[in-house]
Amino acid sequence: MANRLEVQVRSDDGLVAVVHTFPAELMASGSAARKSFNTARAAVGVHLFLIGERDYHVQLSPAPDNARTILSLALGKRVQVHFAGRSSSVRRHLVAIGGLPPRPVAAPTPAAPEAPRSALDLTAAVHGAPPLFLLADGTLAGNAEGPAPVWLDALPVLVTAARWVSTRRTTSFECLFPASPFHPEEPLRPERLSPTQAQALLAQLNAVLSAAAPGAANIDPLDAAQLRSAALTVLSHIVATVLKDPSFRAVADLAAARIFALIAAETGPKARPDLRAHAISLLSMRGPALRPDDQKQAEALLRGLRRAAPPYAELTGTWRFVLNSASEFFPGEVKILENKYHFTKAELPADAPASPLSWGDGYHVLRAPFRGPDGQDILLFVRSASPRDENVEMGSAYFHGVVISRHANLGAFDMRASLTQVTQVGYKLMMNCQCAGLTTRFAISRMFPDADIYSSWDSTYFSTGSNDETTASEGIDCFHAILQGMAAREDFAAIDLRIQKAQWHHKQSRTPGFVQFIGPAHPLIVARYEDINRDGKADFYDGFLDLRVVEIAEAIRDSATPRNPGVAASQIGGDAARGLSWAAGSLNRVAQYSELWDGLPGQAENFYVFRAAGFYDAVDPPRDVPSGRPTRPAPPVDLASAPAVVRYIPDPRVKDGLSADVMVHATLAHAAQELKRLLVGADAYWRAVDLGYLADAPLDTRGGQRAGLLLLLAGLLEFPADPNLLDGLWEQALDMLRMPRLSRSLVRRCIDEEDHAQSNYYGSARGVIALIGTADAPGGVLKEASPVAFDDIMSDSPEVGRARPLKPPATA
Repeated sequence: MANRLEVQVRSDDGLVAVVHTFPAELMASGSAARKSFNTARAAVGVHLFLIGERDYHVQLSPAPDNARTILSLALGKRVQVHFAGRSSSVRRHLVAIGGLPPRPVAAPTPAAPEAPRSALDLTAAVHGAPPLFLLADGTLAGNAEGPAPVWLDALPVLVTAARWVSTRRTTSFECLFPASPFHPEEPLRPERLSPTQAQALLAQLNAVLSAAAPGAANIDPLDAAQLRSAALTVLSHIVATVLKDPSFRAVADLAAARIFALIAAETGPKARPDLRAHAISLLSMRGPALRPDDQKQAEALLRGLRRAAPPYAELTGTWRFVLNSASEFFPGEVKILENKYHFTKAELPADAPASPLSWGDGYHVLRAPFRGPDGQDILLFVRSASPRDENVEMGSAYFHGVVISRHANLGAFDMRASLTQVTQVGYKLMMNCQCAGLTTRFAISRMFPDADIYSSWDSTYFSTGSNDETTASEGIDCFHAILQGMAAREDFAAIDLRIQKAQWHHKQSRTPGFVQFIGPAHPLIVARYEDINRDGKADFYDGFLDLRVVEIAEAIRDSATPRNPGVAASQIGGDAARGLSWAAGSLNRVAQYSELWDGLPGQAENFYVFRAAGFYDAVDPPRDVPSGRPTRPAPPVDLASAPAVVRYIPDPRVKDGLSADVMVHATLAHAAQELKRLLVGADAYWRAVDLGYLADAPLDTRGGQRAGLLLLLAGLLEFPADPNLLDGLWEQALDMLRMPRLSRSLVRRCIDEEDHAQSNYYGSARGVIALIGTADAPGGVLKEASPVAFDDIMSDSPEVGRARPLKPPATA
């Protein structure tokens, strides 16, 4: 179909400004536009050559008699181009007008109407994608002739469909081909799934689910589970469609009922608990699309994924908890427990295991001034600890809980602690008292999936005296509240109320229900930051749960060189996925600890909007990715070759809410986690700039924006490591982002102690000014050190700082 558009030209005679609008059709775009226009110079009609970030050859249709006169006055000027069906326009320079006046022509012979297509190829536009056809009746097949598979042979078709569904976020079956925000010249496609077709698709999914039920004969259990997971993804997409198309109400209700049935059947020895949990999460995400009774049922299932209370019946005898404090916190926290909360010293029990430390005095044992619900003693074993040994007691049945109190070191200490091999033994309550503990919760929960974990939301505050000894601790206050709740045999919801009373003031406190330590009473929040199955996607993930995850290792060497992972993007797991999860968590720290990110909608910078969303590739690239505003157009990007993509999505559950999917290209799955952090950080930054979220000074100029990016990259590399390694990662990132070469030390000096005092670890306005100066006094330390690099940073080129497209991996 022709791509209709309007060309708007403004004329001004000094008294009245008039906007002339000319209907037109797009004839060619991009590199083909100039050749197409030159060919059309001798053709009939009014042809225009428009240049910009993407060139256009358009023909007026129809062409008014005065069109050439009006347009000739606009030669060399900017005109507005508005494509049909788009809410915004783009600007282009009109540089040439061609074409000949019309001449009489014979009336054309009427063409026979095109026969309706019997099948729609859903993946035709994606090179290398497996075939996926929507047949005329609404069922899915691997070829245009059908038939639609309804038995175990449906596995490849439904897995392809599930991956196709998972690439999109803001569209569902009401729009089978989302518009490209980077190519507005491409025509909008009207194809959709009708409610009648959806009924047929639902029948196909029902048949497949019956054949692949848990314990089904004559099928590999993993294949059966993979089929159920793929069908679940498509069912969820049917449910979501009712939000855009109310005529889907009846079929959406049937699809939701089928998901409830799948959850009920996913029990027993042949079932997959991870698939059941994912189905419950998907229903929870579909809350607004569900009927009220179904919403309540989904909420009850979600609550059932976690313990409602500690297993008090199992906690017989003396309760024993460990407080593992960093050496700088240990002496002060012992005194707080003794002086503020009246804990008393106790003898080390004879049956107590030895401290894992080979030095020092071992455990310092304290007895709580209150008892457990059955009158049992509550003992606290306190010792000095470091990340390499802080989790040891999780592997001892002697203890019922472990509390970790230390600095986060921007998440590096958690990642180091997660490298120790400790298997949980017995019930454990775990509490992490540090700064922004949710950002690395994925690593802790993966180590101890059966523990009841409390992670800090914001910084965990403390005070020190003149000798730098801790004199007050929010972590100790909240842990004391937890112990009191357990002593009263309370459930986790009631314990949360105690934590809220004990916690200190935070910026997030004005949000109703905010609690500093997130635990089992918040399953929906917890699932956003956990990745139990290690696939690089948060457990609360709107998409396909691929059960054929393959462990892929990371490697520092050749991190920036694309490699074929050898598996589908949804199958990437292991250290590669762990690195992606850390990268997503790092973005939450960036937004929370840099004033440059304060422009995110609402209080998004304080509420962990970034979440791991897995890998993508050229076959299944991300879709529904918003681009720049009309006044801030983003350079065109082919997402199929982008190193990383961060997709910002409005969150309807929260006023001015926002969420962000963090993804990395599958050919960089092997890249070191530190490089993944830099690439996703750069993409998150630029998309926030292009969308107008980060628009205030000094990020209102190209130079200021690039300076802010340099500070972000330097901040992300502030962790204990070999300086040569860090410099190597820095140079790789600068090259991949088309930045000039410059010293990392030069940039990191612009994040100084004053910035740290203001919790600006990843850049500030004063840091930007220190680096490049101001409009009145440009230069800063960058110009002094490298005038050439300064000129590049301040240039008008739209490509500086933007990621280079990845090259296809080399073939053996």
